Amino acid sequence: MLLVRNAELEKRYHDLLAQLEKVSNTDTLEVKAFAIDTLVAPQFDFIPAGVVNLSFSGVNNFITLNKGASHGIKRDMGVISQKGVVGVVANVSSNFSVVIPVINPKFRMSAKLKNSENYGSVSWDGTNVRHAQLQDLPKHELFNKGDTVLTSFSRIFPRNTIIGFVHEMGKSRDDNFNTFNIQLATNFYTLQDVLVIKDMYYDEQQRLEDTLHQ
Repeated sequence: MLLVRNAELEKRYHDLLAQLEKVSNTDTLEVKAFAIDTLVAPQFDFIPAGVVNLSFSGVNNFITLNKGASHGIKRDMGVISQKGVVGVVANVSSNFSVVIPVINPKFRMSAKLKNSENYGSVSWDGTNVRHAQLQDLPKHELFNKGDTVLTSFSRIFPRNTIIGFVHEMGKSRDDNFNTFNIQLATNFYTLQDVLVIKDMYYDEQQRLEDTLHQ
């Protein structure tokens, strides 16, 4: 019941963010008042699920959940914990789903530091289950240890979802960019319950973008 409640609270939180963004993008008090009274169709819903298996083998790390297609879960849905990003659904059966977590070399997502408009990407170098790497940020990017790392442009996660926190400078592949080692918000050693993200607009956006390849 607690996980179901968390799913409902997460949905309300993102609905409120959508309302606030709509209001902040208006210019006059009259329009702002109208925007507040106008219902913004919710973009995200959240499906609660439990972890039934975790495999940390280094190269093919995965997580198995006790919910699948019969519960509305599909491939490419994002997965979060109460702390932050977990991973992405890779495969589903009727009653189970397998997630590729952040701590898998195949995982990569757009990310940024809080209060910054510069974005890079988060991936995992395979060395530490508690840490990942935020790469490709400009050298002039200001940062402090403990700065929050958030999702940026993503087809899978709501924008500004917490990924982790800056831990230290890492090794850069390019002298023009910084790499940070970040401590992941989700502790995979203790992970038991998650929320699977259902984006109500995902199929519409996918169909529109697919027209560019026709």
